[in-house]
Amino acid sequence: MAIVASERGPEGARLVAIDEHGDRQFEIVQPAAAMVRDTHPAVSPDGKWIVFASSRGRTLDQTSLWIVPGGIAMPPRRLTDGTAIDAYPVWVPDGRAIVFASTRDGGTFDLWRLAMQGGTPGELTRLTHGAGHEVTPAVAADGTIIYAAVTPNEARRDIETHLEERAPDGTIRALTEGPADSSPALSPDGSRLVFARPQIHDGKPDSELWLLVRATGAITPVVDLPLTDESGPVWSRDGRFVFATSVLRGADGKVVFSSIIHIDLREAPPVARILEDRVGPIVRLTPAVTATPLDAAALHGNPEYLPELARIMSRAIEQQIEQQREATP
Repeated sequence: MAIVASERGPEGARLVAIDEHGDRQFEIVQPAAAMVRDTHPAVSPDGKWIVFASSRGRTLDQTSLWIVPGGIAMPPRRLTDGTAIDAYPVWVPDGRAIVFASTRDGGTFDLWRLAMQGGTPGELTRLTHGAGHEVTPAVAADGTIIYAAVTPNEARRDIETHLEERAPDGTIRALTEGPADSSPALSPDGSRLVFARPQIHDGKPDSELWLLVRATGAITPVVDLPLTDESGPVWSRDGRFVFATSVLRGADGKVVFSSIIHIDLREAPPVARILEDRVGPIVRLTPAVTATPLDAAALHGNPEYLPELARIMSRAIEQQIEQQREATP
């Protein structure tokens, strides 16, 4: 099991294990009795546990944290209770805690730390008290937490988002100016940060992946993928590959297709490739990388993302036309 992802289907969103080609290997969690949304998996540093956000036992727009052993279709166990929305879990590098965003102290998201002993939860500690939302945390080995701070901009009547870091002593400072930076992911050695930031293409913004060097603050684009929105990056454990969710939206802004892409940062120039199941394109999002070493040759054998996405959408349009012809008397 190399990669875990949330896969959408008629029963909601479920967690599946996929290989470096994008082929589904098995389901991670036993199916629920009703439609559920299992998303944002995070694999423990030792690879033994997977924590994720799930709507199990709740409405689809509300999630709690659940945990499951890293096996085949195992029954999950709920980690957090109550009516709060708990989301975006990540493990600290030593595996002794989970940091996540929660509304459990009011209407906005704050960051919390849940101590863990293997798969058993312990003490719960609040980490941030911002006026807006603090979401999508990433944790460094020294305990520094980097996250997206989301605050209303009353002057423009919109939302401003920038990246902040919380030092182990609780000191908070801004890392970027925004106004729309999100979903930071720290490299395994803590020296680099990949995050999402909009870029203008033909007068319209779409979210791209950017790289920040923490020692200098220098920010450069990772790849330029017009027409699609990239978010939720995660690093491979050797710091070579970055995986992310990529979304294609229609003219009305609604999601047309969602897929998982990967980029080899040692490649010059970097190329985005798609993880596409050989049974056909499947809507997937929020990838996580396990402790299993990745097969770099297999990843490089995957098709380049944008040309393959064009073929996927062309085939989908052709199938729709054919179905309409067959339905016409």
